[in-house]
Amino acid sequence: EYVLPDFMINYFHMATLGEVTQVGLMFKKLNELPNKYLFYFGLFFIIIFLLLAYWQFNSHLERESINSQIDTRESIVNTSVDDIKNLDEYTMVFISDNLIPVRSWLLRSRVNNGSSGYHFITVYLNQSNEYILVNNGWVPLSISFTELINVDVSTLTGRVYKYDEKPRIGQDDVPGSDFLFRIDKNFIQSELGLNLPKYYIQLTNNCGEQITCITYDEGYIAPHLGYTFQWLFFALCLGVVVLKKNKII
Repeated sequence: EYVLPDFMINYFHMATLGEVTQVGLMFKKLNELPNKYLFYFGLFFIIIFLLLAYWQFNSHLERESINSQIDTRESIVNTSVDDIKNLDEYTMVFISDNLIPVRSWLLRSRVNNGSSGYHFITVYLNQSNEYILVNNGWVPLSISFTELINVDVSTLTGRVYKYDEKPRIGQDDVPGSDFLFRIDKNFIQSELGLNLPKYYIQLTNNCGEQITCITYDEGYIAPHLGYTFQWLFFALCLGVVVLKKNKII
C-alpha cells in the first residue's frame, strides 16, 4: 500500500489550515461590518435581481430564435390534416377540406393592439374523421360567445404551433367551461375524448366574421432585453448602496 511522504502530508495539512484560516478571517470581517444585516439582506436581493436579469435575457434570445425561424418559413405549404405531423413548427400551411366544428372555447386574457379580449379556438372534424384544433383569431371582450359558434371556415390558411405547456403554478382549466387559460392538448383531448395532431393552426387569413386574424408579432411583445438591463441596473444600484453603507467603497 502506497503511503504519502511526510512532507506532502504536512503540505496538505498547512494548505487546508490556511484555507480554514482565510475563511475564518472573512467571516470575522463580515461580522465587523457596521451594517452587516444590510449587507446580507442586500446580497440576497442582488442575487435575485441577477437571476431575473438572466431569465429575461434568455427570454429575449428565445424570442429572437423564434423570429428567425418564422422568417425562414414564409412559403405556404399545401397540406392535409394528417400530414401536419411531418412539418416543422411555424410552417405556413393551406388546408382545403370539408370541416365541421366540434367544440369551441374562448382563451382568456389575450391582447391585440393594446385591447383586451379573447382568442376564439375551435376543434374541427374533416371527412376522414381527423381532428384539428384551430385558433381562429382575436375577439373583443364585448362579443357574445353564441355569435361565434357557427363560424364557417372551409379553408385554413395559417401557421402551425406547438400546444401550450401547463405551468407548475397557474390556474387549471375547468371541465365543461367555455373559457380556457391555455391551449392545453392533454386537457382538450381528455375533455372531448379524441386525439389531436402534433400541432394546432393559428389562422392568418379568412378567420371568420367579427374575428381579427392574428400573427405571432401582433400580440403583446414583452421588451425582454430592456427588462434585462433594468434588473442589472437595480442590482448595481443596490450593490453600491450596500458597499457604501458598510464603508467598503
